[in-house]
Amino acid sequence: MKMRESTLGSMLVALSAMLWATDALVRYPMVSHGIDPVITVFFDHAIGVALLTPYLLRKFGRATFQLTRPQWCGLFSIGAGASAVATVLFTTSFRYVNPSVSILLQKLQPVFVILLATTFLGERPRKSFFIWGPLALFAGLLISFPSLDFSFLGNGSLASRGSLFALGAAAIWALATVIGKVMLAEVPPLIVTYWRFVFGLLALGALVAFRGTSIGDSFAPLYEPKMLRSFLYVALVPGLLAMILYYQGMVRAPATTTTIMELLFPITAVLLNTVFLSTPLLPLQGAAALILLFAITQISLAPAGEMSHASEESKLPQV
Repeated sequence: MKMRESTLGSMLVALSAMLWATDALVRYPMVSHGIDPVITVFFDHAIGVALLTPYLLRKFGRATFQLTRPQWCGLFSIGAGASAVATVLFTTSFRYVNPSVSILLQKLQPVFVILLATTFLGERPRKSFFIWGPLALFAGLLISFPSLDFSFLGNGSLASRGSLFALGAAAIWALATVIGKVMLAEVPPLIVTYWRFVFGLLALGALVAFRGTSIGDSFAPLYEPKMLRSFLYVALVPGLLAMILYYQGMVRAPATTTTIMELLFPITAVLLNTVFLSTPLLPLQGAAALILLFAITQISLAPAGEMSHASEESKLPQV
């Protein structure tokens, strides 16, 4: 029975990873056609909140709102930072850089998480991290800047801007993971997730309201059936559905197995982006991607005691 449960769990995690990989196939064309990234992420959150609210209130009732001031502050930082700002940065990066680059750079999050946890939580990484961490960072550097030309610091090229947006998103999601680790010791995961969506939606709503454009112009994409279908797909399939499958898999399969299954996400994404979006990686970027994935796998498979797994904030959809 245990073997069957573990196999089912691995399959669910693998399926969720492949669903995450389809996100860029829809999100990238939306951004490329001029859809405001803030609007895209706003509707992702709105759909998530609308679907989660009745279930959460039925399951937890008043406990949903019975939180301390520090807990509210932590939830706000996760929602406004990780769920709103970081996701907008990640989506905006698609305007300037190959979406495969943006996706691969997110795999640096375990490195950022360990560095932040060491700094703020007093955790100590194992010695192996000091081998694989720098290697992963160097591989991420090659993926972002394969020519190792850093003249962008002076001229602000669009490609380098996109990579910096993606790295910024990864860093914010990593910080949210550290905050989330503290929060999850006191608050049920579903409540943390729900308020992350709610505060993210409020922050995005404020951005929409103060952008200087009319409400009608901001929501104009919804009037196009094709765009509406795209919004719904991103929110429901690589968003909520993939996350539900992922957590169902996580409770059935060991972490070492799910870590390997999660690698299907960037690998599938790069293949899909190359075939359907005609955005292949350069040979050097492809080699660096393999090094990055190998190094991150070594970090993630390290023995217990090393904080290596990013929490839900690290997953691409960020509904």
